[in-house]
Amino acid sequence: MKNLKKLIATVVTLSVFSISCESELFGPKNDINNTDSAKGSLSLSITDAPIDQGDVSAVFVTITEIKVDGKTFSGFKGPKTVNLLALQNGNTLELGKGDAAVDSYSTLTLVIDATKDEAQNAPGCYITKTNGTKQALEISGNGATEIDLKPKNFTINENANTEIVMDFDLRKSIKSKNNGFAFVTLGELKSAVRAENKAATGTLKGKIENYSIAKSDVVVYVYKKGTFNSSKEINGQGSSDLKFANAITSTKTDGAGNFTLAYLPAGEYEVYCDKPDKNALGLGLNTLLNIKSNVDLKSVGVNAGAQTNLSLSISLGGILN
Repeated sequence: MKNLKKLIATVVTLSVFSISCESELFGPKNDINNTDSAKGSLSLSITDAPIDQGDVSAVFVTITEIKVDGKTFSGFKGPKTVNLLALQNGNTLELGKGDAAVDSYSTLTLVIDATKDEAQNAPGCYITKTNGTKQALEISGNGATEIDLKPKNFTINENANTEIVMDFDLRKSIKSKNNGFAFVTLGELKSAVRAENKAATGTLKGKIENYSIAKSDVVVYVYKKGTFNSSKEINGQGSSDLKFANAITSTKTDGAGNFTLAYLPAGEYEVYCDKPDKNALGLGLNTLLNIKSNVDLKSVGVNAGAQTNLSLSISLGGILN
């Protein structure tokens, strides 16, 4: 009986020693900065979808920290103040790159500070208007917030680089408030920012050939196939009265009618064109345009690493609603 007890104690001791050694050799699971694990690299970049307010020329947001599964990612050196409005049509800014432990991860967290910018001047988040004035961007809470993102295929492979692109959709992130501007509610803000593994995404690129008919900017929206409901989308939704709230992303055409919708996960999408107008009171109205295309705009395929080209034209008298 004594021998049996000694054997059990020895087995338990060896098991604990084995677990301890394994922890020392391989480190804690899902620690992106684990120095003992096999290594790949992670690079993080940010892009933007346009803002609705036409009198805004720049939107600055200060990012103080980026976390991966709750751990600070050492590849990001913050704080960093970024003009998001300069990052449209597939343009990106690299936020950081560094070694990363080989593993699968689930959550990427952006920490934003609205009180101070990278030079420690107030405010940290603000808008510059076309007339040169600067206005602070209010944020709920104590002036800082954390936005949790869930990129698909968020895996670091040995001796390979994983690039995650964060799309900060300003149109869904910012609202007018008391002659100023503020971020939408935290719940809405989390829905306004998405993160994608760049390698798993493709691009929609197109041109409205008779763009001049619109006589104004045209906004192009993309939805997951089967999710667009015109009666809901063209009217305001949620606490912040957001229009086109469920669009994956959007973009404005340039002066020649060209547009780019970037970093879309492979799949099928619906594409809609809208001509935002203002009534006599300056309130935004939305007019969906009747668009002819070289493909079915209710079933547009996007493949990873590829570009789908669209040739569009506005039908005469082309209004859907």
